[in-house]
Amino acid sequence: MRNRYLFILLIGALLLASCKVQSPAATDTPQPTRIVWPTATYRVWRTIAADNVATAIPTPTTRPLRSEPQGRIAFQSDQSGSLDIYVMNADGTQISRLTTSSGVDVFPTWSPDGQQLAFTSDMDGSPDIFIMNANGTDLTKVVDDPANDVLPAWSPDGEQLAFVSDRTGDDEIYLINIDGSGLKRLTNSPGDDDFPSWSPTGQWLVFASTRDVNSEIYKMDKDGRNLIRLTDDPATDSTPAWSPDGTRIAFISKRDGFANLYVMGTDGKNVVQLSKYKSVMEVPSWSPDSKMIAFASDLEISRDIFVLSADGSGLDRLTDLSGEEFYPAWSPDSTLLTQALAEPTAVPDAVCVGTNDPTYGYSLDNPVRIGYDPREEGNVATGCVPWLTGPQGQSLTIELLEELEVDGRNLCKVSVSYQGQTEADILYFDTNSFEQPKAPLGYTCGSPVEYLKALTSAKY
Repeated sequence: MRNRYLFILLIGALLLASCKVQSPAATDTPQPTRIVWPTATYRVWRTIAADNVATAIPTPTTRPLRSEPQGRIAFQSDQSGSLDIYVMNADGTQISRLTTSSGVDVFPTWSPDGQQLAFTSDMDGSPDIFIMNANGTDLTKVVDDPANDVLPAWSPDGEQLAFVSDRTGDDEIYLINIDGSGLKRLTNSPGDDDFPSWSPTGQWLVFASTRDVNSEIYKMDKDGRNLIRLTDDPATDSTPAWSPDGTRIAFISKRDGFANLYVMGTDGKNVVQLSKYKSVMEVPSWSPDSKMIAFASDLEISRDIFVLSADGSGLDRLTDLSGEEFYPAWSPDSTLLTQALAEPTAVPDAVCVGTNDPTYGYSLDNPVRIGYDPREEGNVATGCVPWLTGPQGQSLTIELLEELEVDGRNLCKVSVSYQGQTEADILYFDTNSFEQPKAPLGYTCGSPVEYLKALTSAKY
């Protein structure tokens, strides 16, 4: 069961692999470079059975949408070589990469004010739940457990996250406050409960479950009570998404033999099929005005993000990147990016790790380890640690403010600023320690060459 769950975290990557079986052209797509988890037989979330896989044929897909898509869409992509979180305008412009960890960063979900994103990452070894600002800064871990914790869903009041964990042996839905307190288990079934989605009032959660053999859609109240089954079909029904206006639930079903998009009332009635394609459609996400639905699909061979009018009429393709894009999450507001965010510096393996300690680098008791001494280098532009960069890979401007000696350690107190920062940070660097460095909250790590240069300089 745990192995099957490990697969769910990598649903994006392995669904991409299934797409490659369907299409020779997909074999050129770059693969993630750091996926070492064991895989398992895909049962619940395989969207097309092996005998129903159709050869993807490129077809014209663009049809006029009834209105211009507004807001932003977060998604995951492997175009950088590993699975990372990206964001773009809902019309497909201003695509920006938000995460740079050497691990797998997947399953983004927006805070109700559109200012933050929660997601799953294995950057610290096991899949956990993290929160960051919508521009990729200020990373915070919310769920820290050796189990696999995935698929976060932000509550409408902004105070809690629903998520899925296999800590009891199978997939169950939990609730936790965004500060990491108040963990509560909501489901306890013999099957797997996945993909929670909140009603806009915060009173209900809709989710997919295999408690009755095949995957069906259920809803329960926010305390885990009043369970109601919404679908009852021999085909697989999965990945439900509650509309922001509270009137409908979108989901993916194989009722016609292929994974297509459906909507139904919140009582499970009035089921309407919106798409009729012989391809893979996955993970619907509503626009904030409930007039459009974003989803991932291999309609044009490679997996990309599309948007469809909620009545099934207009259709537009949003991404055309070198990798494969999956798991769209539409922002709750209509804010647009006026320009692309700065491309963050990728973090090489075993060079530098992020820290969740809010004092790391900001206090005398907990300085950033290892680096250049600006007194010796005479280069205040790069400062103490040339392998450290801003959250989006920005170059740092560092000013030495004071030289300190604390408990036999030589420390430098510096002012650190970068483009886009509201005000400079005051950080402390220990120029004597040779320990593996970490990046303070809000910063990322740069080149391994610079790290080795700094290490050599510190030792000799």
